[in-house]
Amino acid sequence: MTKSISISVDKNAKRLLMTGNTTDVLNNNRMRISLRRLNFEQQDSTIMIPFETQNQVEVLQDLQQLLTKFGFVNELSEQIKSDLENYSREEEHFREFSEKARKIRNDEFEDSPELISDFDIFQQVVKEKLPRRVLYKLQLLSAYHLAFAQSACNFAVPGAGKTSIVYAAYAYLKNLPSDDAKHVDKLLIVGPLSSFSPWETEYEACFGSKPISKRLSGDSTILRRHKEEHLYSTNPAELTLIYHGGVDTLQKEIIDFLKNNKTMVVVDEAHRIKNPEGVWGKSIVEIAKEARSRVVLTGTPVPNGYEDLYNLFQFLYPYRFKDLLGFHFGNLIDMTKSGNPDSDRVRQFTKNISPYFIRIKKRDLKLPPTKERIIEVEMDPRQREIYDFIETKYIRSFRANGSATIKDFLNKAKLIRLRQAATNPALLQKPIEETLDEEDETTFGIRESIPEEFQDDSVILAKIRDYSSTGVPRKFEEINKLLNDEIINRKQKAIIWTIFIQNAKGLQNYLENQGISSKLLIGEVDQIDREKIVEKFNDPRNLEFQVVIANPFAVAESISLHKGCHNAIYMERDYNCSNFLQSKDRIHRVGLTENQETNYYYLLSKDSIDEVINDRLGLKVERMEKIIDEDIPLFKRIDNADETDLIKALIENYARRT
Repeated sequence: MTKSISISVDKNAKRLLMTGNTTDVLNNNRMRISLRRLNFEQQDSTIMIPFETQNQVEVLQDLQQLLTKFGFVNELSEQIKSDLENYSREEEHFREFSEKARKIRNDEFEDSPELISDFDIFQQVVKEKLPRRVLYKLQLLSAYHLAFAQSACNFAVPGAGKTSIVYAAYAYLKNLPSDDAKHVDKLLIVGPLSSFSPWETEYEACFGSKPISKRLSGDSTILRRHKEEHLYSTNPAELTLIYHGGVDTLQKEIIDFLKNNKTMVVVDEAHRIKNPEGVWGKSIVEIAKEARSRVVLTGTPVPNGYEDLYNLFQFLYPYRFKDLLGFHFGNLIDMTKSGNPDSDRVRQFTKNISPYFIRIKKRDLKLPPTKERIIEVEMDPRQREIYDFIETKYIRSFRANGSATIKDFLNKAKLIRLRQAATNPALLQKPIEETLDEEDETTFGIRESIPEEFQDDSVILAKIRDYSSTGVPRKFEEINKLLNDEIINRKQKAIIWTIFIQNAKGLQNYLENQGISSKLLIGEVDQIDREKIVEKFNDPRNLEFQVVIANPFAVAESISLHKGCHNAIYMERDYNCSNFLQSKDRIHRVGLTENQETNYYYLLSKDSIDEVINDRLGLKVERMEKIIDEDIPLFKRIDNADETDLIKALIENYARRT
């Protein structure tokens, strides 16, 4: 006997209704378990399956597959048949739209008079609305792609001008008639606190006037006050800036805001919401459903694996992202584990998502070349003795353990101590957590103070204490000489990068005594003060101070310093290639003149771990730069956390020197 089920729809209640042989359906335990996944309810002999308007067809298809699997014939109501026909037409329209987006993305729309004409109009609008910003070709193409698609990812490398690209697309969409389905008149930016000022500054640089903006920092007290003042205002600010971590707190209010305002929602530094199970990620996806336009910005789209893109595309297209990706979350994890960016699956995945993202690569920027100089620093006798003592102890330890791994915090701590001794032995007196910036997550869990292997040697401890009270690190003296000889007198500016915050503070005091004023950009400097420092530093005419001392964990993202500074001095470096390249990008970005010289100076203590880090980091940079120029750069192939090869190289370097 044929088991038949009729399926109809109650659109007001947003339910699919199953009638007919429903008793047989519910008596089938496996079928009943499967229906639980669809959150079914039962009323008398009718089975009800809830759906959202946007996913009605997807739920229907899941239901039909289940019925077929368990031997039931399903009959559809006329209303559902009509809905399916409309869905089919929408799918065809989306396929046509995707193909046009792909052509724009690849700059291959010369055979489309419609797109050519549209692009011409777009350029005219941008020229008129952004009178103070001239976009280069790839920026224009990226902005047009975003304006056409309304929802797209921009994976351009740091320094490519992603903020200007968004403003150009926004200007075009805002210029459309108010009754146009693509029209927007508000911007909501979700990003780190450090991104707030750049968005406001760039607005003025593009449009020629200061924005009317509102910042929602994430502080619960401030957020409660802003609910009424801004998110429910009948005349809200044009630019809303919300801290990543505040989105879940304000999720309902943001959704209400988006329902009442035609808004483009931008997620800046979007790699921070990559976890689909994370609180931020879930909240971002929920607010996306009410946005008129959605934008993803990040130069590192897959820091850990292809699965990082899952949440980004769920934000971009909340109701069809699975179809766009063409792969389940588990498939993406498997692709990452394989580690092969040239596999057929990765190629297919990249092809699937290519209409919806643009990536401007480093080589596309055509920036003026940089100059890099290594400055060898000779340790003074006291520092040399301290360093040699520590290095010998650690090398023996590494060898005794057959050391080839750095999976435990003890080995990591030893490498940090060696770097401290190579730069400034005074750091050895403080616990590691006090010498590193509070925003450095790579050393989480290290609380080691003066190591036990020092404590049984009163001589070396006395020398460390003596150095702390009377010694001046040779690197401090070398930086002072470099600043005086090549930067200060020429009325130039320099950013000095240091990993250790105690070095930052000590260097600032030392330079002050030498007559050189400087400012700190480290984690404990509050956001408002950071912004004031960056604003003054970026003004070439302002010579109140010509030096900033920064920690890469505090200012690696969202801050541009290239307008006022063209010299970077590295007092010491760790082994994190991503942070190193991001720090370089702060002063080497779009907007430099063709003949602008950008200088990088690397201070290395002779015969020390500095030299080993420089060599190994150089190899990492070469590999990283090749990855950066891929469409979907899988950065996990460069393991920033594993310093195993550094230990091996350190042992080899030590053997050559002794």
